[in-house]
Amino acid sequence: MKRLKTGISIAVLGLALTACDPIKTNQGYRLDPEQLAQIEAGVTNKDSVQAIMGSPSSIATFQTEGDAWYYISSKTEHLAFFAKEVTERDIVIVKFDINDTVAEIRDLKKEDGQEIEVVERETPTGGRKLGLLEQLFGNLGRFNSAGEGQ
Repeated sequence: MKRLKTGISIAVLGLALTACDPIKTNQGYRLDPEQLAQIEAGVTNKDSVQAIMGSPSSIATFQTEGDAWYYISSKTEHLAFFAKEVTERDIVIVKFDINDTVAEIRDLKKEDGQEIEVVERETPTGGRKLGLLEQLFGNLGRFNSAGEGQ
């Protein structure tokens, strides 16, 4: 009987340990170095870049000279209900000149990123603050009778 309990305990412990395997997720564009090698600054145009790498994940909105296309991918993992942790991030930036020819290619990794601080300020709004009783009884007497005033 003792061996049976020990065997069941070991089986339950083994099952619990395998259930704690992290959940891994791949998102975005998966970079193929061979595809990236086909793109040359000063030679390749937008149509060729789209044919080689496909549609970009994002396109820069505010550019003064030419466009910039971003191909973004990330790998994350998390255990059960814990927050996701980014294990790998890759961003390929393809910048174009005014003639829609590739001007520059940059490949950024997770290590190139920077943490930013979120500002926790609140913007004050105009008007006055209502107290509890004003909120509860403020609309008494403000309603029209049914059909009146229409």
